[in-house]
Amino acid sequence: MSKVVSNFIGAYAREHDYYQSAASICSRRCEQLLATQGIRAIVSHRAKRPNKLQAKLLQRNKDKSYKNDDEIRADIPDLAGVRIALYFPADRDKVNAILGEHFEVLKIKNFPEKMKPRKDSKRFDGYHADHYRVLMPETALEDGEKSYAAAAIEIQVGSVLMHAWAEVEHDLVYKPESGIPSEEEHAILDELNGMVIAGEIALERLQKAVERRLSSPHDAKFDNHYELAAYLHKWMRGSVPDGSEPAVGRVDILWELLKKADLNSSEKLRPLLPNAAAAANGPPLSDQIADVVLGQNPELYSYYGPLQSNLTAPEIYPQQSTQVASRADKIGEFLSAWITLERAFRILGADLTPTKRGYIDPLTGARSLDLSPGALDTIAGVRRLRNNLVHGIEIPPRKALLEATEALNSVFTELETHPEERVREAFAQAKDPSTRP
Repeated sequence: MSKVVSNFIGAYAREHDYYQSAASICSRRCEQLLATQGIRAIVSHRAKRPNKLQAKLLQRNKDKSYKNDDEIRADIPDLAGVRIALYFPADRDKVNAILGEHFEVLKIKNFPEKMKPRKDSKRFDGYHADHYRVLMPETALEDGEKSYAAAAIEIQVGSVLMHAWAEVEHDLVYKPESGIPSEEEHAILDELNGMVIAGEIALERLQKAVERRLSSPHDAKFDNHYELAAYLHKWMRGSVPDGSEPAVGRVDILWELLKKADLNSSEKLRPLLPNAAAAANGPPLSDQIADVVLGQNPELYSYYGPLQSNLTAPEIYPQQSTQVASRADKIGEFLSAWITLERAFRILGADLTPTKRGYIDPLTGARSLDLSPGALDTIAGVRRLRNNLVHGIEIPPRKALLEATEALNSVFTELETHPEERVREAFAQAKDPSTRP
């Protein structure tokens, strides 16, 4: 046995548990990210077993002649591996975007590779999948897991049918424990590959049929957040000019909010959708829709806020989960003040996002509210904090929440003493609990 291979296997045997844990954490993270964004998949993981890896390295070393550990690690990218088996093959592009956002992607390899002249009798082009070599960001790991940020992990993304076929072919052709497959066996595997490719086409048609049903003129309710995600993806493909699909975001949270607001159907959702430019260039689509719902129903802040902590899995945002729990009281005070501000603006017919002309009525285009430059700056800064908090981007520290609440109180003082009577009356109505929905 090669000394380089022997030494590597000895070291890897001692590290096997490390790679197994890294693969498990990565798998759990992938499963939750896909589920929360409405992508159906089966996610599994494994670390290569030392005896299997040794047999593979000895075979490959005949051609590679490994000189050191680095050459072996470069040649074997999947010591820790995660497999994402998609229900719908067309979701590969969505997964690509999610992995690019939440992992450090070192390399991507797409299959089938560029076609080469065939020397065999295969009629079909074999394995269809994308392989990603990634690192997990330290910020996504709990304190006791930071060491796993150094583990390179291979994530394989393909359809459930393709992964099943690849397992059969790999075990029969590349690990023939019962002898070399015959020409007839190769032909049958090729035939199965053709069936799998046809099956993937059928899955794509099924996915489009679901989208058409959910987009039909009748008032179709979304039975789960996967159906909501399918509807939003289809809407974006038909609405965003360049054909790209911006991030959908946390559809699981949005679905719960729509149910609570009695807006959980295609007919009721359509008026809430943004224009094409906002969808393409703004924050994730689910956040944009949630903002509209909360603007119309500010009393739902008390429901939507806890959803961020209740539905945000600690494995995805471990630090934020504990932060939410320890700051719940200050979050409540801040959101209560923000709701009062939103209600006052709505009574006045003012859009909370000012234009160059100041605050205007979105329906008439007329100026609807004059405030001091200091108040304008305060509202803009507090709005950013509100967006980060409500959409789970960042949980502000207690001090920031206290300062933001105090800043809003200074704006309230200006509204209470405003020279226009209608502004003073609107604020009085907004802060009166008896007038709230």
